[in-house]
Amino acid sequence: MKPSLPQLAMSNQVALLNQRAGPNQRALPNQHALPNQHALPNQHALPNQHAVANQHALPNQHALPNQHAVANQHALPNQHAVANQLVTPPAVGFARPPSLWSTHWLRRSATAATFALVLGVAASAHAITLDQVFVLLESEVPDETIIKKIVKDASKFTLVPKDIMELKRRGASAKLIQYMLTTASAGSGKAGTTAAPPPEKKAERELSEAEKAAEEARLKEESLRILEEQKKREEAGRKMFAGKVLAAGQNYAVGGEFVKAIQTFTKFVDEGVDGVAFAPDSTEAYSAKYGIANALARAGLIQSAADTLLDVVKSGSDKLFFTQAFIQLRDLRRLIIYRPPELEELTKITVTAFDQAFQDAYYYLVGESLNDFGVKDQARPYLEKVSQKANEYARAQYLIGLMSIPDNPEEKLVGAQVKDASESFQKAVLAAENQAEGRPVVDLAYLALARLAYDIQQFDAAIYYYKKISKTSPKLATAFYESGWTYFLKGDVSRALGTFHALHSPYFSHQFYPELWVLEATAYVNLCHADRAEQAMKMFEEKVFVLGPPLRDFLKRSRKPEEYYNNFLAAVNKPKSGVGLPRQLQSPVLGNVEFYNLHQTVKQIDKEDKVIRANLAALGPVGDELLNKLGQRRTERVSEAGVVIQQTLRQAQKELDLYFDKLQQLRLDLDEIRTQEIEDEQAGKGKELGDGVAKEGSIAIAGSDSMSWPFEGEFWKDEIGAYRSFLRTKCKAENKLGQFKPKFLQLVSQK
Repeated sequence: MKPSLPQLAMSNQVALLNQRAGPNQRALPNQHALPNQHALPNQHALPNQHAVANQHALPNQHALPNQHAVANQHALPNQHAVANQLVTPPAVGFARPPSLWSTHWLRRSATAATFALVLGVAASAHAITLDQVFVLLESEVPDETIIKKIVKDASKFTLVPKDIMELKRRGASAKLIQYMLTTASAGSGKAGTTAAPPPEKKAERELSEAEKAAEEARLKEESLRILEEQKKREEAGRKMFAGKVLAAGQNYAVGGEFVKAIQTFTKFVDEGVDGVAFAPDSTEAYSAKYGIANALARAGLIQSAADTLLDVVKSGSDKLFFTQAFIQLRDLRRLIIYRPPELEELTKITVTAFDQAFQDAYYYLVGESLNDFGVKDQARPYLEKVSQKANEYARAQYLIGLMSIPDNPEEKLVGAQVKDASESFQKAVLAAENQAEGRPVVDLAYLALARLAYDIQQFDAAIYYYKKISKTSPKLATAFYESGWTYFLKGDVSRALGTFHALHSPYFSHQFYPELWVLEATAYVNLCHADRAEQAMKMFEEKVFVLGPPLRDFLKRSRKPEEYYNNFLAAVNKPKSGVGLPRQLQSPVLGNVEFYNLHQTVKQIDKEDKVIRANLAALGPVGDELLNKLGQRRTERVSEAGVVIQQTLRQAQKELDLYFDKLQQLRLDLDEIRTQEIEDEQAGKGKELGDGVAKEGSIAIAGSDSMSWPFEGEFWKDEIGAYRSFLRTKCKAENKLGQFKPKFLQLVSQK
């Protein structure tokens, strides 16, 4: 009797795709494995189709009882293959008997069905997913069958390049990929609706290599287009999000809440979008960096903002905040010393696309910075680019004039240098006089013209320019002192002594000119006024020479630049601290512009350090970084200030020694005058009546060119510059002392 075949699965039977039944594998309900039957891999039975002819059994395939696997063998009666059913090879081992599949167990294992794909006639109403397509491809389901399923379930796919590459890797044909791409824009049909499968087509011819390459290129181009559109959508979303956050941070900065602003910008960069931080070179990170710098600058923390502003500027002129960052950097450099080597990198940036006003400001800052670094040959071309209508033109011309003069005072000026420098200084004067705030540049340019004329011994021109300096200028004392030298070397002793007399007034008490008494003594020696010369020498010894010992002690106590700086501050602020330095010796340092700017910068750094430390916990890593940079900047500025103090005081010591030595030479000449006076007295000649001698101030009489008034011991501000001495020479015509000019005067005049 012919054994009955096990009952085949009904049309609702779902076979697990590409799944082998393991020892503990659970089958879906109503699924019965054919006993001991091995299905041929990738063999699909057509609807109601008997076993395909030319079907060869695999080696060791066990045929069903009385069923012999013969070529062109038809399936036994009642053995119809289920429509579109995929029969997977059984796993190695034994299949669990059907009797073990209890209803209770099947309910608990229902979740396993989520990994199955319905391909039967009563298919599921849900659209298939991309992962399910991957499973079908791995099971070597024909592309036509997959397309039918996609059409039937109205499935839609939005493929990105990586999806397309994965489909190709799993064996998907160009036809299947193209059809899946078209589903993204399909507007008809809903998931779960039944659609008629496309008509069967005859087998298409195999594409040539060229056609395959062309199709692959087309698919690649299409995938890139889809990817680009997706990127644009994502970028638009990112910009909208970034714009809101950055605007919030800027609002905090404008309101002076720099801590909240920095917190907002820092969090924005670290968290990014969807938890992915922004890259350091991204537009978002760049915008946040400027936001932090802007918040610091608005809060008055200009030294802390400087480095970040410079980073923003160095990012390029095509960036969003280039202009704003540069203007802020330029403005803060007017308040503090800020000249890091990184400023030289600004020479790599082109600004020709900006308006002329911005170009002028940019060229001046670069030229000024390069001049600070001592590279005048590189600085001058930038300063020469500044246009005549620019606010920076006067300052640019002043710096160009200084560049024309050799740094070495021993080097003699040549005609071309004098002409070049003089023209630049005159341009600076003319331009600055038309500016509301140009007076400081005017005074500096006039002082430079006077010194230039003095150097080439054009004394009248030098005096003319010295007189041009305003009475309110901080350079007035310097102008008076240098004009006194000029009168003296010109031979105008009357005005020379009158100028020296003015320098002893309370209006110039903050200045210290140790050689002033020596100059007066020299003038009196030339006039053969021994008593007056003797008194001037005595004043030098009492008021100036006594400063030598405390100065030497101070220099011995200081070794490193920071020691000079700290000891000098102690001497100024705490005179009784034990670090003694007389007030007269403090004046040359306090009057040094470079020291003043450096000291102001150190004070600014200390102020910002205090503010940052008070908010360190809230600022987090940004606060630590700011403190570290402030510490570095402070060390640099203190060291520079210490060097200025050291150089200034050592120069003062050198001059004190020089003037004392020259004073001894004057005493020899004074002895000769004394001898001459004794001889005159013995000859019966009366002594010329001298003018009154003031206990303080130069030995001179006040007056003017039109009317003479005796000096009564009181100085008037409006009389400064009008003092003259009317002493007449007592030297005989044959006495050559009247033309006496010590050699040390030339040496001192060149300092």
